[in-house]
Amino acid sequence: MTEIQTQPNSEQVSQVLVNIVIPPCPKIVLALVKEAHQEDPDLMTLDKLLSGDVGLAAAVIKTANSPYYGLNRKVQAVKQAMMVLGIRAVTNIVTFLALQKALAVPAASLDRFWDRTNYHAIVCARLAKYLRFISTEGAYTFGLFNDCGMPILIQRFPDYKETLRLANAADRPFVEVENERHQTSHALVGSILAHSWQLPEPICKAIRDHHCMELLYEETSEAQGDVGALAAISLIADYIVNDFLEAKQEAEWEQHGPQAMAYLGFGVEELSEIRLDITDELEEARAYRL
Repeated sequence: MTEIQTQPNSEQVSQVLVNIVIPPCPKIVLALVKEAHQEDPDLMTLDKLLSGDVGLAAAVIKTANSPYYGLNRKVQAVKQAMMVLGIRAVTNIVTFLALQKALAVPAASLDRFWDRTNYHAIVCARLAKYLRFISTEGAYTFGLFNDCGMPILIQRFPDYKETLRLANAADRPFVEVENERHQTSHALVGSILAHSWQLPEPICKAIRDHHCMELLYEETSEAQGDVGALAAISLIADYIVNDFLEAKQEAEWEQHGPQAMAYLGFGVEELSEIRLDITDELEEARAYRL
């Protein structure tokens, strides 16, 4: 097993940033998230922010009107979308769209990556809803940014796709293969991006450590807090998404899946029922590619 990672120090971050470009968070997303997290968010302020970006506003309205959300009446403005779906849901949509744009890779199709990212975020949020002690919004954001370091590494390293193939086939930790070949990992790069985009500290740490399975066995405050819970949620979400996509289960699930279930208090039958329940939502997401 790998050791639990500590918070990246300035030297580690500097080494990563020497050759890797971390895309900045769009100002509109920072402003939107800041206002959305106010105790009493101002709908007019949010509407003004989003409506000022015609492309983003159109994308939000199009997404809100998709059959996935099942609205009885189509919305025609951002304000309507926020009133019907809720401010947090619209914020999630905007963040997802902004992340896709920021991490676009020239001459490479990332459709499968973004589909999987969307599924992973959906499952993380649903698992959090069952657990009740982790916010669904935080779990969704974590799931969305969980593997966001991968597109950045694809741009930096021409052979990174081969690294992905090797890591997925290996019977050792995913990040071990990455570190061996590139002296960094998608987990570390993703956590740096998350910090840059001003995500909450527990989510940044969980992104950094989501392949550190020792968190599921430790009794430290970090292991027993949100970071450990999100690591367990991520592992179970990967299992559910792989099952949904009929993909091979990863070595980490085979080795640590039972412990992740025990950590979160899920029994085998209960998780099976949850998986079937979530699969319906994933089918809808796949049908409308959200």
